[in-house]
Amino acid sequence: MKLIWIGAFVLVVASLASLLSNRQSGKLIDESLTSASRVLPDTKLSELQRSTPAYTAQILARLPEPIRQKFAAKMWQALELIIFRSLTLWHAAPALFTILIVGFLEGSWARANQKALVKMHSPMRFSLALVGLGFMPVLALLWIAAPLVVPTTVLVFTIGAVAIVSTRNLVVHAPTQF
Repeated sequence: MKLIWIGAFVLVVASLASLLSNRQSGKLIDESLTSASRVLPDTKLSELQRSTPAYTAQILARLPEPIRQKFAAKMWQALELIIFRSLTLWHAAPALFTILIVGFLEGSWARANQKALVKMHSPMRFSLALVGLGFMPVLALLWIAAPLVVPTTVLVFTIGAVAIVSTRNLVVHAPTQF
């Protein structure tokens, strides 16, 4: 299990390093704006476009002066892309929360309709459900730091599928007796 989390951490760090060293962040911002326009309303999208440079300037202003002078020009567009994707994910969070509720309700229904309640739960399935729920933030971080364009709808569908299956399995395979 630890190896999976270490691999996920290394993947996030490698994606972030690739994004910072990539010179096409401006192109990625434009493509991300285009893909986000299919998910967010125009008013929210224009609000995000206005607030993203302000957040980027605020974060870069907190860096010490020598580091800011050395890296600000290189990091500006990559940091702007990361902030834009983070804000987009923040606005998509209610949809993901709704998906978690759907998974919980489906799991509760499946558990209530079992013919006979099994006294012994499946520890493997329960553990996999916990790993799946814990992996959702990693998927979100990978999307935020990805050095390529992944549409927001793909992110919501992927995290949604993991959330529904994991939440359902967490409820169905939870221990019945302690």
